Amino acid sequence: MKLPVLLSTVELKERGWTLAMIRDLLGQHDRERPSELRVGGRLAEGIVKLYLEERVVQAETTEAFALAQERARVRQDRAGKAADTQQVNQAAHVARYDALPPPVLQRYEGEATMTGQQLWQHHLMAYYAWQMEHEHPLSGLPKALRREAESRAYERYREAFQALYGERPWH
Repeated sequence: MKLPVLLSTVELKERGWTLAMIRDLLGQHDRERPSELRVGGRLAEGIVKLYLEERVVQAETTEAFALAQERARVRQDRAGKAADTQQVNQAAHVARYDALPPPVLQRYEGEATMTGQQLWQHHLMAYYAWQMEHEHPLSGLPKALRREAESRAYERYREAFQALYGERPWH
């Protein structure tokens, strides 16, 4: 007697099924087996739901499956377009921030008696005030994007500081 072929949820997804389609069109799974997934070198707890291939193939020939698959494709396309739009919007916010003129650096009158570190500390307060005043284009962005933009602004300010004062002892 030939053993029935069983398909896991992962295999169904590879065939174009979604979890909602599995629930709605196949219902209760036919068998279970322990998960063989390893997390951190250990076997993860859980079960793998298995479905008879014969039932899967039969469901895949129905109009309900074709309609569900089309709806899933449309949702996936919409999600892709939304993600693309979000990326474009985020890039525009970052570009707006990058285009902001940095705070103006003016030579400090008491610079002759100050170390490079003291001068930098003096000017850094102006930079932080500028940053707080101009952070609105970055609000709502993912932390990584925000950090990258802020790092670029900081480096531009640092370069302007170096251009104004040149190399000088830090301590």
